[in-house]
Amino acid sequence: MAAELKQIFIFLAIIFLIIFIAPAVLAQNSIFFNGENITAQIHTINQNGELLIKARDLAELLNTKLSWQPALKSLEMKSEGVNIKLMAASTYIQIGNNAIKTKSGLQLVDNQAYVPLAKTIEAFGYLLEYQQDNQELYIYQPETTIRDVSWQEDGNQLRIKMNEITPYRVLHSEDGRTITIEIDKARIDKEFSDNVSNNNYYLKVVNVPNRALLRLIIKSKNPIPFQLDGGVYETDDALILSFLPQLKRIYFNANNELNIQATGEIGDPEIEYLNDGQEMLVDIPSVVTGNYQLDLQDNPLVKSVKVIQKSLDPVVLRVKVQFSKGEVFQPLNNVNSNILSFRPGQRAQITNLDYHSGQLSFYASSALKPELFLLTKPPRLVINLFNTERGSGVRDQLKINDSKLKRVRTARFDDQTVRLVADLASLTNYELTEHKESGLFKYTISFKNQFKSITSQANQNYQYLNIDLTGKTDYEIKKFNYPHRLVIDFKNTYNNLDQLKLPEYYAPLVKDIRSSNYMLEGEEVTRLVFELSNYYSHKIESPPGSSQIKIALARKYFNESEKIEPQIKDHLIVVDAGHGGFDPGAIGRNGLNEKSCNLAIALKVRNILKAKGHNVLLTRSKDNFLSLQKRVKFANKINAEIFVSIHANSFTNPSSGGVETHYNNANPASRLFAEKIHDKLGRSLGINDRGIKESNFYVIKYTKMPSVLVEVAFLSNPREEKLLGSSKFQQKAASLIVDGILDYLEEKEGR
Repeated sequence: MAAELKQIFIFLAIIFLIIFIAPAVLAQNSIFFNGENITAQIHTINQNGELLIKARDLAELLNTKLSWQPALKSLEMKSEGVNIKLMAASTYIQIGNNAIKTKSGLQLVDNQAYVPLAKTIEAFGYLLEYQQDNQELYIYQPETTIRDVSWQEDGNQLRIKMNEITPYRVLHSEDGRTITIEIDKARIDKEFSDNVSNNNYYLKVVNVPNRALLRLIIKSKNPIPFQLDGGVYETDDALILSFLPQLKRIYFNANNELNIQATGEIGDPEIEYLNDGQEMLVDIPSVVTGNYQLDLQDNPLVKSVKVIQKSLDPVVLRVKVQFSKGEVFQPLNNVNSNILSFRPGQRAQITNLDYHSGQLSFYASSALKPELFLLTKPPRLVINLFNTERGSGVRDQLKINDSKLKRVRTARFDDQTVRLVADLASLTNYELTEHKESGLFKYTISFKNQFKSITSQANQNYQYLNIDLTGKTDYEIKKFNYPHRLVIDFKNTYNNLDQLKLPEYYAPLVKDIRSSNYMLEGEEVTRLVFELSNYYSHKIESPPGSSQIKIALARKYFNESEKIEPQIKDHLIVVDAGHGGFDPGAIGRNGLNEKSCNLAIALKVRNILKAKGHNVLLTRSKDNFLSLQKRVKFANKINAEIFVSIHANSFTNPSSGGVETHYNNANPASRLFAEKIHDKLGRSLGINDRGIKESNFYVIKYTKMPSVLVEVAFLSNPREEKLLGSSKFQQKAASLIVDGILDYLEEKEGR
């Protein structure tokens, strides 16, 4: 019986130890302070699921003043204006005039005071982050302090003022109405001010529990006009998000003029009049809805105004105005770049209709928005001039008879409209321009040239390419390598190559002829490409600006020096993998992070270039965060010769896709560099060619050397996300980028 009682006593003692003593055993967490493992240097226990640290150890760690009052069993810690108090048998911590509740409060173990680690250390302004399934606790001193968040540039920029730039990432919700800025190892200043929240935007600041992370969440009633790539800038003490202009106000001014005002510069709108001028549609590019004011002051001339976001790719805002009294509002030549103005009034007079060298021109007494459209049988261009009347110098018919136009006819189409009809020699395209001259508005319609014929002849030394156009043209001839091609970019030229009868065989040097159209610096260009089987040299035998272009392709080397293959010297090249580490960049619908595919392609670019003998440095070679400033400073400091930044695109519409290449004119050579790279990608990557664009991306704007930024494909497009995650596609993209780099370097050094 005594033995049984002894066994029962031992069993109960074990249970007592498990229940009451086990929670106070030495904690098993690994604890790091500013990156150093201090687990062995401190004493910790777990109590009620809360990690506690010996108060004296914490005081030494944080260099705080510690005082203990035995009679009250009260502990006080002071440091840099922060004063906290704890008392035994209380689960609260008093921080200044505030009190917060903990699970355990102050605990006395073996006459030693233990305090809740997380709550106490956070009270002194430190940040905590658990990693490895909560087995590792990291304690950080904040690396930056957020002072304020405010609007700049009339709401076109959001400025986050901070001590210095630490790792950050910007996330844009699928519906476009929320932007989240996560900043690593950051805290909010005691004097922080919210200068963002208004009747359209709301700012929420979140200290993420158990992560050394500050989250700024900005919500809006409307889609926020922000693009992840190209919308972020850095200064030494601020992070800046740039937005597209927003509609600000629609109102009548003191002169009874209808004004449409945006927060930033407004591009040229498309204006259309409907229902005999009773309705006006104004389509404004690169402007979004915003939280605008509608202030019509019960004006009797306007019945209603409606605003819609017509399109997001491209961005187009539509303002629909319905008039009530039959007054026609004419656009004015705007003084302010962010305001469109319209004035009701008498009809504009059309004067001095003239034609010269492929250009039809006339003057108007006020600004117009001509309506132009082509008809095919017979080919003619119709120009409707709404709310106008014919004045001096406008005859019923203007006879011309040149290679583009036969004649121009004028008449009143209806009570509101004068119609001009240009009878074309053949169907072609056109371009309309407007400028102010001596108080009048001059409108010029430039009829685009067309290809009349492309022929080729050869002799013993040369193969000649003859390109005959309908008129004089502005063109640029370029040589591309990998493979050999001769390229001619034509301005103001209609691409009618498919209507020409071309010879099937172009021996001995030309394998094929093809054409395409793309945008270059905001202007449409027709590109003619001659695919070559071999290349020795070429010369242009026609004068500049001629309607006939003659190019002589050499069929052999004419001296020994030409036979030497160009040796591209060893060049210092910087390849920049966008985003990284804390910043994932865009995230695909199936979870692929942009930072990962950017790095994979950048590594492959480096490997190919190094195998060809070039000195290649990466801004990052692993998954780590690097600020935009550091990327730029790195390339500039080492005097890199060229800089290539690799990214993946994203958009709210999953059908948007393709490759595009960006450059900035800060370095004049960047455009040629972009052309060389995009020539390879657009032609051979196998996805939509979105062209070359001049942009203000930070890393290509502030690098001193020729620089480009490549958006390889769209992560938001499911098909292209799959491609971006494929090693085969990554290798293909890398190889094409390298071909473009080598082509640029070869031309730079000359043959």
